[in-house]
Amino acid sequence: MWATGAVVVAVAGGVVWQVTTTEWLTVITAIHPDGTVEWVEGESRHTEDNNSYTFPTSDKPHVAKLADDAVIRTAFGCATPTTRGLELSLLGLGTVECSREEFLAMEYPPYAPRLTFNWRGEITEIAGRYHP
Repeated sequence: MWATGAVVVAVAGGVVWQVTTTEWLTVITAIHPDGTVEWVEGESRHTEDNNSYTFPTSDKPHVAKLADDAVIRTAFGCATPTTRGLELSLLGLGTVECSREEFLAMEYPPYAPRLTFNWRGEITEIAGRYHP
């Protein structure tokens, strides 16, 4: 489900609407060295192991580039081995920031992240979730 927000910005005597969108539950299917991310929408389903799991709802991935100022957060960070303990927001999203380089080098993408996009369709935030 996409959520949309808009911000009005005054630019050289005119007004520009900056629209952002958010996809709340996704599955990242590929991360490319150039900062391109492939992802599909996800849904959480009950499972016997670990109580729930996020499953893809489509086989056809969306493709988006990381914005130059993208912020990436996970529950433990992106470094391997992890150097931080579990850190979550009240929404259950990871709060440990990762560098772009750490993110691009991850062996496995963040679990079931929330993705936020700018008006150009670039990813401005990736917020992974904790899953045991």
